[in-house]
Amino acid sequence: MFESKEIAKLTTVKEEILSQINNLGGGLQKKREEVLSTRKEMWREARIVLRDFDDVADLSIFAEEVARTEQQYQEASKQIIRLKKSLYEPYFARIDFTEEGYTDTEEIYIGRYSLLNESTGVFHVYDWRAPISSLYYDFAVGKAEFAVPGTGGTVKGDVTLKRQYQIERGNLKYLFDNDIAIEDKILQQELSKSADASIKIIVNTIQKDQNKAIRAEKGTVLVHGPAGSGKTSVGLHRLAYLLYRDRKNLTSAKVRIFSPSPIFESYIQGIIPALGEDDVENLNFAELLKTLAKEHRRFDSLYNQLEKASGERAEWINHKYSPAFLADLENFVQNYNPSFEDVTFNTDRLVGAEKLTELYKDRTSASTKKIKTDRVLSYVDRVYAEYFKAYQRDITELFNAIYQDNLSDHEIRIKFEEEKNIVTRDLRNRLNPRSSWLLERFLKAYAKKVKISFSFAREALRADKLFYEDALLLFYIDILTGKVAPDKTVKHILIDEAQDLSYLHHFIIKKLYPSCDFTVLADANQALFPGINLDSIDDLKKLYPQAEEITLTKSYRSTFEINNFAAQFLKEPNRDASYTRHGLEPEVIACKDATAAAMDILPTLPDSFNTVGILLPTTTQAREFYNRLKKRYPKGNTPRPLKLIDNEDADFTPGVMVMAVPFAKGLEFDAVICPSYKGEALYSDLEKRFMYLICTRALHRLYLLEGN
Repeated sequence: MFESKEIAKLTTVKEEILSQINNLGGGLQKKREEVLSTRKEMWREARIVLRDFDDVADLSIFAEEVARTEQQYQEASKQIIRLKKSLYEPYFARIDFTEEGYTDTEEIYIGRYSLLNESTGVFHVYDWRAPISSLYYDFAVGKAEFAVPGTGGTVKGDVTLKRQYQIERGNLKYLFDNDIAIEDKILQQELSKSADASIKIIVNTIQKDQNKAIRAEKGTVLVHGPAGSGKTSVGLHRLAYLLYRDRKNLTSAKVRIFSPSPIFESYIQGIIPALGEDDVENLNFAELLKTLAKEHRRFDSLYNQLEKASGERAEWINHKYSPAFLADLENFVQNYNPSFEDVTFNTDRLVGAEKLTELYKDRTSASTKKIKTDRVLSYVDRVYAEYFKAYQRDITELFNAIYQDNLSDHEIRIKFEEEKNIVTRDLRNRLNPRSSWLLERFLKAYAKKVKISFSFAREALRADKLFYEDALLLFYIDILTGKVAPDKTVKHILIDEAQDLSYLHHFIIKKLYPSCDFTVLADANQALFPGINLDSIDDLKKLYPQAEEITLTKSYRSTFEINNFAAQFLKEPNRDASYTRHGLEPEVIACKDATAAAMDILPTLPDSFNTVGILLPTTTQAREFYNRLKKRYPKGNTPRPLKLIDNEDADFTPGVMVMAVPFAKGLEFDAVICPSYKGEALYSDLEKRFMYLICTRALHRLYLLEGN
C-alpha cells in the first residue's frame, strides 16, 4: 500500500524513540537514586553543628549538587514525555531539499519534536520550529530558501519533494505528495473535526502568512486579521518558537500571556507544554488588580461596566479611557510637588524645608515618587537617630517632665520613636500621597476643564465598591508613583484580543513591563465597545510603533456558508477572505418561543459535536434564557451537559454553554444558536458587531431564531 522505504523509515524512527526512552528511563532511575542519596547525605551533614565557614561551604556544595541533579532528573522526565508523544505521531511532513552548489539531496522529516541520535549526529526528525522546517510552510516544489536566525543569511536551493503524512498511534494511515501549499486534504480534515474544550495545535497545517508571523525576527509584532484566521494559534505557536529559538536568553518564566478572560485561559491551557515548552503564566486585568493593588477596595467587573454604564458614568468612561485624559493624568502625577516644612523635635530644628526640597528633586529620569520619598525618609530617619544619640539626656528629661514619671531607657526610646513616626507618617503622605487622593484632585481639575460633573466622579471614587475604570486608574497611578514596581524580568508578552483593551490597559502593560517585546493579536471588527475598545488597527500601530505589522487574510474557522452570512454585518465585507470549506447554510428559524426552538435543534445535532454555544447580547439575557431552558432540559443533563457562563471566572468545557457575547471572545463551538435574531436590516452598527462575533464563533452549524 505504501512505499517500502516509508514503512522502513517509520519503523526506524519508532525504534530510535523506544531506544531513547529505554536509555533515559534507566538513567532516570539512576538520577532518582542520586537525588535521594545526596539529599540524605546533605541532611545528615546539616544535623552536625556547623563549626566554621568551611562547613557552611561544604553544605552549600551539597545543596548545589542536589539542585543540579534534580534539574537533570526533571529534564530527563520531560524528554521521556516528549518521546512518548512522538511515538504516536513522530512526524507529519517530509521535504527533499538540495542546497545550491551541492548535488546531495537531504530528506527532511518534520514533527512536533526533534529526534536526534547524539552518538551518530543523525537527525531522524526536525522540530517544526527549526529554520530548515520553514521550507515546508513557505514553498512549493521548486526554488526555495530559508533564513538562518541571528545571522542575516539565507540558505538557497531546490525543494524536489513535498509530502504530508497522517500517522495515528504509530501507524501510517496515508500519505500524499503536494507540490503547492499546505491545502485541502489534511487542512480540510483538520477543519472538519469537532471542537474540543481547548484550542488545537496547528503545526501540521500552518499557512504561509501564519508562518511569517510565527517566525518574525522582529521582537514586537502586530498580527491582525478576520475572525477565524488563527491569530490565537499563531500567537501561541510564536511563543513556542521564540522559546525554542532563544533558549539562552528566554525562558517560560520570562514570558506572559494577557488573556481576555479566565474562560479564555482555560481554553488555551496546556498548549505551550503540548508544543514542548514549560507552561507560561496567564494574566488578566482582574487578577492583576487583585494581586498588585491590594490596598484598593473591591471593584466592579469589566463586563458590568460594559453592560450597565449609562448617563454620567458613560460620559466619564469616554473621557477616562481617552489618550488625552491619560496624558493629562500622567503629567499631573509627574508634576505634583508637595510643600515642605521644617522637621522639628520640641523646639529644635532637625531638617530644614530647603534640605527636604533638595532631597526630593529628581536625580535621574527613573526617579519615581516612591524613590524620592524613600530618599527623604531615609535621611530624616538618620538625622533622628543621630539627634537621639547626641541629646539622649535632654530627651529623657523632657519626657520625664511631660509624663511626670521616671521612665526607663527603653520607654524613652519608644516615646521618641512615636514622635518620629508621627512626623515621618505625615511626610510620607505628603511626599507620595495615596493614589485615590491624587486621582480625586486630578478629576476635579479635569472636570472643570471639560465642563462635566465632578461630584459624580468624587462620590464614585469614595464608594465602598469602585467602578472598574477607577480601579484601573488607581493602579495606573500606583505604577506612575512607584508604589507598584515595574517587572523588568519579563521579556515577552502575548496580548490576545488586543482591540478589547483600552488605551489605559495598554499603557499599564507597557509601564508595568518596560523591558518587553510584544506579540499583539487583534481584529478591529470584533471591538464591541467603541470608545473603550480600540476599533482601529491604526490605534494599535500608534501604541506599538516598533512593531512589524503582519496581516492574516484568510478565515479558516467557519464554513464558507457561515462566513458568507457573517460578512453582511461588516462595514467592508471581504467575501474572498473565507477558506472554501463547505457546509450547511445558516438556518434562520421563525419562532414565538426561542427556548422551545433551541430544544428542537439540540437533538438534531451530530453526536460528534462536543460544544454548542447559545449566545446572547448581555449577561442578564443569558441568565434568563438559561433558566427557561433548564426547566425543559432532559433530566440527567444529557446528552450534553447544560452550563451557564455568566461571569469571567468560568471554565470552557464540553457541552451546551449559554453565555453573553463578550464571554465568547476567542472561543469556537461546533454549533451556535442565536436566540435573539431580528434580521440584518434592523441592527445598529454596534449590534452588527455583536452579530458578527456570534456568527463567527460557529465551526459547522449556525442557527438564528427570529421573531420571539
